[in-house]
Amino acid sequence: MSSEPVPFTPDPYDRPQTVPDEVLRSGMTRRGMLRALGLLGGAAAVGAGLGAGASASAASAVAARGGVPAAGASRAYALPEGFSGDITDIKHVVILMQENRSFDHYYGALPGVRGFDDKQALRFPNGTDVFSQPQGSSFVKPSRVTTVAGTTTGLDHSYSGGTSAWAGGRYNNWVGAKGANTMHYVSGEEIPWQYSLASAYTICDNWHCSVMGPTTPNRLYAWTGTSGGVVDNGGESNGNRAWQTYPEALQAAGVSWRIYVDNTNNGSSWVGDYTDNPIRGFSAFTTSGATATDLANRSDPAKNAPGTGLVWRAGSAPYASTGVVNNDSDANLNGVLKDFIAACKPGAQYPLPQVSWIVAPYSWSEHPSANPEHGAHFSNRVIQTLQSNPDIWKSTLLIMTFDENDGYFDHVLPPFAEPGTPGEYNGSTPIGYGARIPTILVSPWTRGGWVGTETFDHTSLIRFLETWTTAIGTPALSTTITAWRRGISGDLTSAMDFAHPVIDIPSLPDTDALVQIARAGGTIGTQVPPADKWSSTPLKHRPLSYHPHGVFVEDRRTGKVSAQLSLVGGPSGKAVSLQAFPDKYLPFANTPYTVSASKPAAHVWDATAQDGRYAFSVYGPDGFVRSHAGTVIPAGQNGAGVPRAEVDLVAGENPTLQISLHNDGRQRVHFELVPNDHAGTAQRVWVKPGGTEKITWPTDEGYYDVIITADTGAGWRHRYAGRVAQLPA
Repeated sequence: MSSEPVPFTPDPYDRPQTVPDEVLRSGMTRRGMLRALGLLGGAAAVGAGLGAGASASAASAVAARGGVPAAGASRAYALPEGFSGDITDIKHVVILMQENRSFDHYYGALPGVRGFDDKQALRFPNGTDVFSQPQGSSFVKPSRVTTVAGTTTGLDHSYSGGTSAWAGGRYNNWVGAKGANTMHYVSGEEIPWQYSLASAYTICDNWHCSVMGPTTPNRLYAWTGTSGGVVDNGGESNGNRAWQTYPEALQAAGVSWRIYVDNTNNGSSWVGDYTDNPIRGFSAFTTSGATATDLANRSDPAKNAPGTGLVWRAGSAPYASTGVVNNDSDANLNGVLKDFIAACKPGAQYPLPQVSWIVAPYSWSEHPSANPEHGAHFSNRVIQTLQSNPDIWKSTLLIMTFDENDGYFDHVLPPFAEPGTPGEYNGSTPIGYGARIPTILVSPWTRGGWVGTETFDHTSLIRFLETWTTAIGTPALSTTITAWRRGISGDLTSAMDFAHPVIDIPSLPDTDALVQIARAGGTIGTQVPPADKWSSTPLKHRPLSYHPHGVFVEDRRTGKVSAQLSLVGGPSGKAVSLQAFPDKYLPFANTPYTVSASKPAAHVWDATAQDGRYAFSVYGPDGFVRSHAGTVIPAGQNGAGVPRAEVDLVAGENPTLQISLHNDGRQRVHFELVPNDHAGTAQRVWVKPGGTEKITWPTDEGYYDVIITADTGAGWRHRYAGRVAQLPA
């Protein structure tokens, strides 16, 4: 395959470019393409988070090494030969970070994830929700792109643009900051390979970029655990950065590693690294930062060779392709990936190390306006290369993620820390988190069409490597991840099932055919048949061992009400980001709370300033919502009915809600319970004066969303949504 390069105008919001880039564009038509493969039966309870600073107690973080069966798990499951059923079965971790797509932009239409059908999305005071982004006196909703193969164009993705869209946490200035095209998205009809892959493995639907900004600071978080305060692009090759990178931590621990990157700079966007290898900017990887031993090793081919695990110089000649053609041919692709392909062959001279990063050239990276089909072809070649060696395939975790969202909309509120949190602010503005980005985990432990719903960001890559290297006896610990991020972001193990690996290889769409059709301007929907039988069956969700809760408390003596926020279960140090908004009466604003088992919080509303009225909501991860509205009836005024509800979350394999409906007044109260989403049926309950009625409310995989109202004429309405833990803490 080949094509002639076309002129390309560099993205003004990207890194300074030293070579011209070219892009192929094509059109597509509609075709529904989703499938859900057979489900696995278990979920891992592996890898509790390492504490702040990753102290020596890290070894205890992986004490629980076996998978915990989920509801319906087969008790007769037998491990494949060569597997022990725990995290130590992993021998290789490969990380491929692509470019500039938001989660909603790529996967908002995928059934089973938090996408465009999310009923727990942020609501605005005017009655619309976050999917209706204001534009003057009107608004813009998400719209599908079908005419350019999902290529689209790059938008503003600077830090200032990202924080402008975030709008002080109100999340209502996406169009104002990015333009109406921010609401564009694609579906499985435009990117069938990507949807097929997500349906065959495990997709993470709450993975956020680390910074509300562009490529460089986000990649710094991925490779080093911090951006060092950097929030925009620049300095990618100056060699002035000096804090510890994670490759150096691996090096010190004796864990082999390599970055597979093409360092050619011949004027083509089909080779090179698009300045996407952030390690080039660190003094430890320059000649001036090298020790005498390092310099001696550089002249020794045996020590400087790929895959030896020695700290290598990112720009050194052995890592550059030579004579690679300037087009999208297989000759180019094989040249760019030549060292990785060679490393995966049996008996390789320089075999695949324990940890690998792969950096794609621009036109293979999926960066708008680069073609998603070329990105699929590149990613598919990586997967096929791993699969070509059965010993490598059955022992490798491939993490396929993106650095940032470009300027494309995503509807889920990103976590952010309270003002003053160490290491998390750029002046008075949070560094992150940014919008969600797509991440798919490809491995025997993530097979079968699952969704990992725990909160992750790019530091989760390092967190997983910390957990894994600790489990195998060579702990490589980062010193740069903030305590706040260690609490908020998981280490990925909740998205894996080490006890039930599946090593079969799914059938995926032919990416060679996709590229040929896209290049020719054909219609992908009608010319590429589905790889298997497709359906719109939603994906299943990995169970979790913790849940946030919010209990409504009304003090009728003082006229104050509150949401008492807590976290139940989870690994040591686990925390969640909860965000409170007024729904009426007060200016629309976001108040953040970081909540852990040891640090509950309370959002307090003084209803006396609003004639006794209150209306506010609290939002959090995995569909968590608490909405409370009503009027406080002063103490002593009990002549009418006085409704009150208590909701307890009962964790376990079949979690439920236990709802107690109270009447603290002297007249009968009529309650109504209505399912807003998930499980349950509408109910009417009469509670006599001074009485209580108890209701057991069901969940769907732990998910619940119920609205409780009362007929007291005071606007009494309380909503409880979220997910109850299914695994033991």
